[in-house]
Amino acid sequence: MQCRSWIIPMGDEWQPEAVVRQKLDLLKKEFIEYIGANSEKIDSNLPVFFGQVIASLDKALPGISVTLYNQFIDAIAFAVLDASKRSDEIPFVEKLFNYALRNKRGNRGHAVYDILLGMKMINAGKYEEAAEQLKNYRSMDVLICPAIAYCYFVLSTQQTPVDTGRGSQRPNDMLLAAREQMIELVHLNPPINRLQEHELAEDPRINKIFWFMIKQATDWFPSEREFIRIGIEKASRDGKRDIKEDLLNIAIGRFYNDMFFLRELYKLKLENRDAGGVVGVVNQMIQQYPDDIEPIYYGLKLSIITSRIDAYFRFRKLAVSKNIPARAPVLLDYAFEMMRGKKIEAAACMEEIKKRFGPQNYFVTLLEYVAHDFQSDDAKKVKPAKKAMFDAIDQYCTKLLKIEA
Repeated sequence: MQCRSWIIPMGDEWQPEAVVRQKLDLLKKEFIEYIGANSEKIDSNLPVFFGQVIASLDKALPGISVTLYNQFIDAIAFAVLDASKRSDEIPFVEKLFNYALRNKRGNRGHAVYDILLGMKMINAGKYEEAAEQLKNYRSMDVLICPAIAYCYFVLSTQQTPVDTGRGSQRPNDMLLAAREQMIELVHLNPPINRLQEHELAEDPRINKIFWFMIKQATDWFPSEREFIRIGIEKASRDGKRDIKEDLLNIAIGRFYNDMFFLRELYKLKLENRDAGGVVGVVNQMIQQYPDDIEPIYYGLKLSIITSRIDAYFRFRKLAVSKNIPARAPVLLDYAFEMMRGKKIEAAACMEEIKKRFGPQNYFVTLLEYVAHDFQSDDAKKVKPAKKAMFDAIDQYCTKLLKIEA
């Protein structure tokens, strides 16, 4: 790799991109404080304000890359919108975004502005306009299709129900359009949280719409697993443990033999320190996938965490019978003895690891380094050493056994 890929020219100087980003963050912080104190003044004279932004940026970081330059302009525009009392006025939002776009360089990247404008239209109750505004961006983020579907869902409540003539009613056109948009979400499978750095990703109203439509979709299409899968992945990334737990309860009820959902349930039980729940999930996995090494590995992992020698021996014997790669058991033996606090046994296991891996193996070198703290009499050193070692071995074995993280 040439140094020019990570160094940016700054006039006659060269500075690492990390340094440039740090300076940008400081400049952004100063502007955000200024925006918070002068919001109404800025709203009334956007051209002057953006002139000040550009002048400050050019003076502080004259050689900045186009990408970082445009990201800075985006951040400032969103900060103005966030502070403004006029943020729900669509004409003002359009005016603000137009000024921001004019001041960007190269590929001006107007998509995020179009999306944010569409979301503002939803908040303003302009549902038809919002659906039209957002329709070209359905592949950008999982938030978009549900937002469009919500527009049609709200519009459907304003339509007269369609009578089938048999004493029942069928969904009207707008409700069918809402369902089609949720099916489109599955077909397109857009990235999750691609728009996380932008204001709309933090808008509680937009996120509330997403979860509302995911709930609707799981009711409309009970045999479609993807709505639950998408919801679980987003809940995991957003730290919404309560939502994740609710979705997993639905998933296990409908798709009891789906390894993705079983794996996520295992992780959740482990995070909650629910040993009994973890055992139940592992047993269910083994029952559904008796020939797979993955559930057996989860059993080994739980045995190490709980220091249960009988369980560890049982799962280890089962793993060897399934032809687990030879490097995994010796690593797990070391982890097991170390977690139990058996220093002599752990040292013997380390010697076995060195024989198995070879003296020049980088991973063994790292484990040996951590092992020094494990041998310490200082409990404050031993605890983090145990965690670092166990996490490293777990990640290594997960990749070795080709288990999804």
